[in-house]
Amino acid sequence: MFFRRIVYLLVLLSALLAQLFDVGYLVHYLFILILVLPLAGLALSLPAMLGCRPKLLTRNSQVQRGSRVSWFLTLDNRFPLPLARVSCCFQVREFMSGETRSFRKSETEVFPGLVLPLQLATRHCGRLECRVQRIWVYDCLGLFALPVKPPAPTSVLVGPVPVQTDTVAIPEQKGAVLPAPKGRSRVGEDYDLRDYHPGDSVRSIHWKLSAKRDQLIVRELLAARRPLPVLIFDHLGPPEELDGIIDRVAGLSLFFQRRGQPHEIRWAHPVNGHAHRFVIEDAPTWQQCLTAILSDPAPDQGHSLLEQPVRPVGEDPIFPIRIRREEDCHGNP
Repeated sequence: MFFRRIVYLLVLLSALLAQLFDVGYLVHYLFILILVLPLAGLALSLPAMLGCRPKLLTRNSQVQRGSRVSWFLTLDNRFPLPLARVSCCFQVREFMSGETRSFRKSETEVFPGLVLPLQLATRHCGRLECRVQRIWVYDCLGLFALPVKPPAPTSVLVGPVPVQTDTVAIPEQKGAVLPAPKGRSRVGEDYDLRDYHPGDSVRSIHWKLSAKRDQLIVRELLAARRPLPVLIFDHLGPPEELDGIIDRVAGLSLFFQRRGQPHEIRWAHPVNGHAHRFVIEDAPTWQQCLTAILSDPAPDQGHSLLEQPVRPVGEDPIFPIRIRREEDCHGNP
């Protein structure tokens, strides 16, 4: 738009100089017309300039590593008046690496319904947040510009490529028992005794003991307790190595989800050392955990959980699976 302003100043200067050599009314009218032309253009475009409502949209909220991410800045306007130009500055922040990149976009001969796209290729896992730093709209002549309030930022998750894992055998916890699911155990197996509760099966009543105590006592069959798998990894290191670790975490988690096996994922925030702990039972809980993994920073050095002892949170036993760099997943109880 700088070029248009220079051209206008030259035309205005030419009209001013013409009055020194010609005293006709036509030259005066032409000079006045050129003088008020910018104000007329501004008055014509001002409703559209003030009525711009930008929105920042994304095609997919999550993509797989190696795909392209896309954002779209749209300008909605209820006034069907043209604008000479719209310019903006996109800023994309990568949460894991902390890198920030800026991209300038502009469009000329703007009409209502403008869409400014931004596409980026992805190489590593992480959360990408796109925000618009500045938006300027120009009148139909391109001589005046007004700033527009930027829209809210939008994030896209660049997820891992899950690694297909072999069967992971979870050993039974010796000496630990839990109430067996109904219909899973037979009479003659280990059981515990407790008072009768409404809804208990009549076949589970211990009639001889109930007669002695003069109250209903039931047998509660017991089954071996399986420990909870706990996936442990370090959220630090070069992007290429961390991508491989997150791929294996995703592969193991999907392996357990397909089998209906609850499991836990733990890692330490590499900067403040805060321990993250997510119990994964289904796809929504895995999605929450993945969002937290991709939002934490990933420096080369930081706090680690791999070499620390793993303790259960409650009374339930656990089966730790430590996921290291350049190694296959393996358990270290």
